[in-house]
Amino acid sequence: MNKSFSINRICKLLGISKNSYYHTTDSNSRLLAKYDKLKDSVVKIIEKNSKYGIRRIQADLSQKFNIEVGRDSLGKLLILWGLDLSRNIKKHKPNMIQKILEMISDKTNILIRSKINAPYQAISSDMTEIHYGKGKLFLCVHKDVFGQMIYGYSIGLKPNLELVFKSLNMAIDKIKKKIGIIPKKLIFHQDRGSVYTSYGYVNKILSMAKLSFSAPGTPTDNAGQESFFGRFKNEWSDEILLINDQKEAIRFIKDKIKYYNYDRIHTTIGYRTPNYFTNVFLNGVRNQFNIFRT
Repeated sequence: MNKSFSINRICKLLGISKNSYYHTTDSNSRLLAKYDKLKDSVVKIIEKNSKYGIRRIQADLSQKFNIEVGRDSLGKLLILWGLDLSRNIKKHKPNMIQKILEMISDKTNILIRSKINAPYQAISSDMTEIHYGKGKLFLCVHKDVFGQMIYGYSIGLKPNLELVFKSLNMAIDKIKKKIGIIPKKLIFHQDRGSVYTSYGYVNKILSMAKLSFSAPGTPTDNAGQESFFGRFKNEWSDEILLINDQKEAIRFIKDKIKYYNYDRIHTTIGYRTPNYFTNVFLNGVRNQFNIFRT
């Protein structure tokens, strides 16, 4: 992938100006200049203590070199210097998308900066583990942030790209069936897991809608999904633990998602089911020509 093309296109479709990207780059340059003399000391610490993490390096700098540096700044410096903390953890090499997200981390959450007050404005996605009697399955979901309707879901043995794409494609098909198109202003929001920042997933979303990412380590940025998964596991924990067959577990999950969409009342949407609430919304805007095309 061409680097210039990636920066231009991703920044544009994330709703971030190139100026913001390059401002961040300039900020990184200033950070490097400020701590230019620090690098040699950090290298010495890492060479002597290869299993140290950021906090131990930070403490060593303070105690042995009388140098104070913030944890976040030190973490960013390690990335900019290309210094790898092994600690017996195999780290993947970030792709261009992940590098850009790292550099503009505070600007990639479009969802949090948007006023979501109706269905079909934002779809959030996440994955979770479902442990049943004698096994484990992974569940991926694509859910309407405001209307609560689950449009896409997939169940599998691995939390991989195939699992996410099955859920995404189901969501796309169901939304198109419901309103005819994927609205250009529709936001797809998720965390920064490797499947969600893969070229395949990002290109798929950017070809039709907007893309939004949670900040690293902030599950509250995707609170709706966290709430759904937590509620799902708590409400059906006893039944799930009694299941011993994989096919039965898959059937159970599918049945409960259907229940969630069509039978479960939600307080956030006026004590209505997601399906009923969404249909009422669509009936109310039916006469507004091209409402989803603008």
